[in-house]
Amino acid sequence: MTRPQGLRISFGHLALLAVICIAVIAYLLDARATSLKPNNLLLVQPAALLALVLIAMVIPQCFRRASPDTETDKPKETWGDLAKVGALIAAFISLALMLDVVGFDLATFGFMVVALFLCGERNWLLNLGYSAVFTVLLIYGYGAIIPFPFPLTVL
Repeated sequence: MTRPQGLRISFGHLALLAVICIAVIAYLLDARATSLKPNNLLLVQPAALLALVLIAMVIPQCFRRASPDTETDKPKETWGDLAKVGALIAAFISLALMLDVVGFDLATFGFMVVALFLCGERNWLLNLGYSAVFTVLLIYGYGAIIPFPFPLTVL
């Protein structure tokens, strides 16, 4: 006789999604309360709506059917996985601290190279190429949207 399959709910993921959803809605309502002019809501409102749609698409993944076989086959996090997360956090902190020192372009490029390596990309040509293209698109795209003089070194 087999045990009936139950429903496993990932309460941690649901809580995180709820916090993100509340923050997005609060930010959208604050932006709308400030001004309803299109230039004020040009980026905020579509981004908030996209975030809410993505949250709605992720919520069903928090509910899974549990079978007796999957209870014992849960993947365990290793110390190596946690070290990668710590290294990625350190890389992000160094990005924030190095923006004014080496420039927005070099700091972004360096962070992308380190992050891609930590996430498993071992092809250095692909890593460097993707990081360079991403950095150029980010610098010129962000510079076109925000008229703020970023400290740049190369670009």
